[in-house]
Amino acid sequence: MISILLADDDVLTLNRLMGMLDWNAHGYEVIGQAHGGNECLRLVQKCLPNILILDIDMPDKNGVEVTKEIYERKLPVKILILSNYDTFSFVRDALHYGAYDYLLKHQISETVLLTRLKELSDLIEKEGTLNAHLSFFTTVAKRKYLNSLLRSGITNQDEHAHMLTQKDFSCGSYCIAVMQITNFILVTHFSPDQNRKKLIDSIITMADNIFSSLDNGLITYMEYGQFVVLFHYDDLASTQEIWNQAVRSMNLFISNIRKLYGLTSMYQTSDVFNEIGRLPEVYQKTKYLLEHKPIPQSSLTFSGQDSISMEKEKKLMDALIARDEEQMERIMNEIFQNHSLSSGELPQKVIEQILKIGIRFQQDYKINIHENMEMKKSGIARMSDAEVYSFLVSYFKAIMKEMPENSQENYSLHIRKALQYIHKNFAQDLSLSIVAEYLHISPTHLSRLFSKEVGVSFIDYLVNYRIECARQLIRNTELDLKTIADRVGFHGYNYFLRTYKDKTGHTPSQEKGMDSY
Repeated sequence: MISILLADDDVLTLNRLMGMLDWNAHGYEVIGQAHGGNECLRLVQKCLPNILILDIDMPDKNGVEVTKEIYERKLPVKILILSNYDTFSFVRDALHYGAYDYLLKHQISETVLLTRLKELSDLIEKEGTLNAHLSFFTTVAKRKYLNSLLRSGITNQDEHAHMLTQKDFSCGSYCIAVMQITNFILVTHFSPDQNRKKLIDSIITMADNIFSSLDNGLITYMEYGQFVVLFHYDDLASTQEIWNQAVRSMNLFISNIRKLYGLTSMYQTSDVFNEIGRLPEVYQKTKYLLEHKPIPQSSLTFSGQDSISMEKEKKLMDALIARDEEQMERIMNEIFQNHSLSSGELPQKVIEQILKIGIRFQQDYKINIHENMEMKKSGIARMSDAEVYSFLVSYFKAIMKEMPENSQENYSLHIRKALQYIHKNFAQDLSLSIVAEYLHISPTHLSRLFSKEVGVSFIDYLVNYRIECARQLIRNTELDLKTIADRVGFHGYNYFLRTYKDKTGHTPSQEKGMDSY
């Protein structure tokens, strides 16, 4: 309902206006009446009406003076001037200071008044939508800047100076919370209803709504299901009060994630700090504390490494190719022992690497068991470290069972070794000659074998594989496209963009909105 304040020193005029129409029936509410200019300003400041119907000629402050002060204070109220005089010059100054229009008192009727109020209502609605859009883009800009600060610190002094004028980055005290969705990679890999990009966006939208209602909290997404929330407080708040408020806000946040998406999560709050430039340092420390929270769920021994070595990847792929379940389980156990964290949770980056090995194996042997594994998705989000281990071992056993009996005859030893070499070194400068030299055969012979057994040329396979790796990085990290292009072996950025579109039918920037895997 549109709120309206009436201001006129003439009681008869006020009574006439009040009785002229059924205000509520038309969607309006008269929230107050003022009998002078000073009283009008006080009520405008206190009640912030949407519309002010203002007499031009009042004691203590006239309508022009009131309009000017409202303009200077930047109060968001639309003003409709009432006048006894049919002379435009008398209300010209009021219009100059932002009044919408003026009406002659002796000409006011229900129809005339409703027409002007409808025009003002439409304008308020239009500007309200515009303000919402501006607020959204401001939030997006702040979220992007927070992400940049966390990763790289202050890199542009002019941009930083501008951001310091924004509430979340202005002077005061800060506290951050680092939150991790449990088993995020597994959940979004095996659950088609948990589209990775849509899930991230919906969690951020929910966070915006929660933190907006609390009037504190700016969230950004990092990678692998990890989010960071920045809380900002004025200097009057005590350190303990700041920390307690941040904890309450995060408990509400993760409770809603569990209720709405069935996902569990854990978080770690930082110490309170006063310099926004310390964000990268505070983030790394808080992230480390989160990843090493002592949760006694696993009996494994941990060292906390966050990626699998190329040698371990090769051994796991070899075990899959050989359909050696015992060797596969032995390697998986080593991975979990070497890479699990003291929280009993394997880093999401390591889980993604393990899944990529399975994806490559399925692609090489044209195996598709995704639908069968979806039947086991129940409870993935709540799996302990030991349960994740069992799930992934079952996954690898399932794809090995689907491997054609004659697959080793279809792929000769040379081709199997060539594929392993490509998977390990795809980001390097690879060529047919380099791989042929590694295999101690001629390039011509390797080219014939590749075309015959794999069904595509060596260069086509290499490019397709690089594109697939790029696709995963685009989906699962916040790396910029130039960095991704370099990481997967495309050392010419424009060539990467052209090739990506040729192979996938869409640009890399469009990839973010598509289904994961």
